[in-house]
Amino acid sequence: MSELWAALEHGIWKYLKEYNLDTHDNFILAVSGGLDSMVLLEVFHKLKPRANLKVAHYHHGNSDDQKLEEFRNLSLKTVQHKISTLNKKNIVFYSEKSPGPLVSEEQMRNSRWSFLRSLKKSDEVIVTAHHLDDRFETMLLKMIRGTSVEGFLAFKMWNQEIFRPFLETPKVALIDYAEAHKISWLSDPSNSEDHYLRNWLREKWLVELNQKVNQGSLNLAKSLLRINSALNETPALELVFSPESKSSFLSRRWYVSLSKADQLRCLALYLKKHQIFDFTSGQLEEIRKRLDKNQKDLTFELLGRKWVINASHIMLQ
Repeated sequence: MSELWAALEHGIWKYLKEYNLDTHDNFILAVSGGLDSMVLLEVFHKLKPRANLKVAHYHHGNSDDQKLEEFRNLSLKTVQHKISTLNKKNIVFYSEKSPGPLVSEEQMRNSRWSFLRSLKKSDEVIVTAHHLDDRFETMLLKMIRGTSVEGFLAFKMWNQEIFRPFLETPKVALIDYAEAHKISWLSDPSNSEDHYLRNWLREKWLVELNQKVNQGSLNLAKSLLRINSALNETPALELVFSPESKSSFLSRRWYVSLSKADQLRCLALYLKKHQIFDFTSGQLEEIRKRLDKNQKDLTFELLGRKWVINASHIMLQ
């Protein structure tokens, strides 16, 4: 280990070792051109100089907003330029542009993840630059929109597919690192637009909270993280499938034996298994109520998918 590593780099190396990723050599780095992801690229370039790095950039498509259009095009060029300065054969750049307009945060997020997962091979780890501030904001958003325990716990540093090494690192530490290492980055102009709920939370609600309560946002963040840590100690729930389906159909007999709380956890895990991540606690409760009927055979549609239930299993088509 280099004695010249910065404190941030030492911290990330510690997490790589903790999750047995220090000897792993195949990573996909999600790099947008913003502060956090440009720091991520720099850190991985230094910590894993011989690893195979796929740098993935997603362009959110054309926009009627000229400033946003220019930002998206410049972001692409910024990432390309950074990779060219590294001049490493083991760093390969991948980019994709949305063919149509993406309006909501959800559409943008889903398109980015679809792109990242399309690049992923079985031996590769997706790495994102979500930091502590992102984690706090995401937890708040989930609570506002309604979430389950599983939804609250979903933002983990390592979940066997996605590694988020900055999840315990505040944004200010990334700014300090970028300035110390002369890393250039771009700021998304849409971050100041109030019609995005996350931006409103960050730029208005939390600012006003701190004006009314000294260190209110910090206290709230610490409280949510303590709750998250406590929930992480809850025993894991392992899904049980019908013998004839291996890992496709949930066992209905097992499901009905669960408590109401574990039924909701079960449904959340089952949805994620089918790559469905955007759901609320209200939607989970609606599914649970429908499954609570004593009918032997049952079909319904929710979350854009068809549910088919019989006496032995629960299937999502």
